[in-house]
Amino acid sequence: MLMNASCVLIPLFKHYTDLLNPKSLSSLNTFASIWCCIENIFLAATAENYACSLRIPQGGEAEHVKKELNLPDKYIMPCYIGIGKPLDAIPIIKQKSIDINERVHFNQW
Repeated sequence: MLMNASCVLIPLFKHYTDLLNPKSLSSLNTFASIWCCIENIFLAATAENYACSLRIPQGGEAEHVKKELNLPDKYIMPCYIGIGKPLDAIPIIKQKSIDINERVHFNQW
């Protein structure tokens, strides 16, 4: 989907600590905030009748993109976002029906 997208966004966030070994929970605020931003991008694009796709880089992809785009060292690319007009012939996937009473528990598991 990224190859055919009208636009590919590369969100970035500046990190100051090792994400896998944070000094405190507050050290993860930038990581949490970027995912909120990504969700808002999806919501805004969908509201304008665009389709979105997301792909998390694998292996050395993030480092390759960082080098090619000459991104500063302290920035992390969490994903690629593809945005474009949806194709007419795409089948709509039926949503799984879930009984909320089986999923929500009060004062018990």
